Amino acid sequence: MSNKVTYVAALSGGVDSSVAAYLYLRKGYNIIGVTLRMRSCDDYREKSRACCGAEDNMQARLAAETLNIPHYFFDVRELFKNKVLRPSWEEYKNGRTPNPCILCNYYLKFGALMDFAEKLGACGIITGHYSIIKRDSKGKAYLYRNLDNSKDQTYFLSALTQKQLDFSYMPLGCMTKSEVRETAKKIGLPNADKIESQDACFGYKDETFQKTLKRIFNGKSISGYLVDENGKKLKKHNGIENFTIGQRKGLGIALGKPGYVNDINRETGKVTVSTNTEELFKNSFAADNMNWLEFIKQDSIYEIQTRYRQEPVRGVVTEINSSTASFELLKPVRAVTPGQAVAVYCHNRLIGGGGIKAD
Repeated sequence: MSNKVTYVAALSGGVDSSVAAYLYLRKGYNIIGVTLRMRSCDDYREKSRACCGAEDNMQARLAAETLNIPHYFFDVRELFKNKVLRPSWEEYKNGRTPNPCILCNYYLKFGALMDFAEKLGACGIITGHYSIIKRDSKGKAYLYRNLDNSKDQTYFLSALTQKQLDFSYMPLGCMTKSEVRETAKKIGLPNADKIESQDACFGYKDETFQKTLKRIFNGKSISGYLVDENGKKLKKHNGIENFTIGQRKGLGIALGKPGYVNDINRETGKVTVSTNTEELFKNSFAADNMNWLEFIKQDSIYEIQTRYRQEPVRGVVTEINSSTASFELLKPVRAVTPGQAVAVYCHNRLIGGGGIKAD
């Protein structure tokens, strides 16, 4: 290894991580590409999924060859199964909707990979996230929302610790997707036009993520009935894991007008469907497993986000007890979903995050 400062680039096989690696290589740093091997590609059906599979592994290797950097595969299959997949099934089977990307970032991409990078003597890890990291004079990292809110990924990074952020570098924070693709074309990256995957990173063709998890862990479903606001039975269902708050499609019932899931009861198996959209809106909720990156002032105004594609709304933290917190929003938001993440910002700077609790 040369005397240059070394960074480990997390190469997923996509264009974003490849360009991020290039940008630091261009600065004169020594770059080592590492791809996390999260699952086996022995099963033909698994190969049909775009993300994290054999095709991505090949694209990661080709990108490393184009950049002329060493490249390694790091086997994290057991960790992925036990820290991401198993907890996700536990959430689904109990009527909550997990966010596996947040678990994956915490335990794998910024957890196991960080440990691996430190063993290689690297000074940090480089990722292709569309988020901005700024550092103060002492090197402490602060995470800010991307300039293009449609690509911002700080929500998925809301569980990261200060140590993980300090070790991380995200050079795409001030770039657009088109700028990234243009850079990739200029340097001849083979994945410059690779289609962005929108699927879960683990699954089988024609099978929902929930069904895949249930089969893997030989899970038992809590069955019951779809009911209306008055408790009238509408239809029997075979598992509460198949529903999420705010869901409209796939209910298989006719109510004369659109109906939405607004409650899931794991004790009775009842999934309540309402045609009154106002019932989906909330202006208060609680969260646990809170991860605070900065000191939080109770009753001060912050920007609060309860799902990925949602614009943060202004609100206050009314209670802070150990790892739990309560929130009051100045404007109600739709479908606050147990199991999903809440991310808290101050002027677009992430200051904390946690998991939304059921009522």
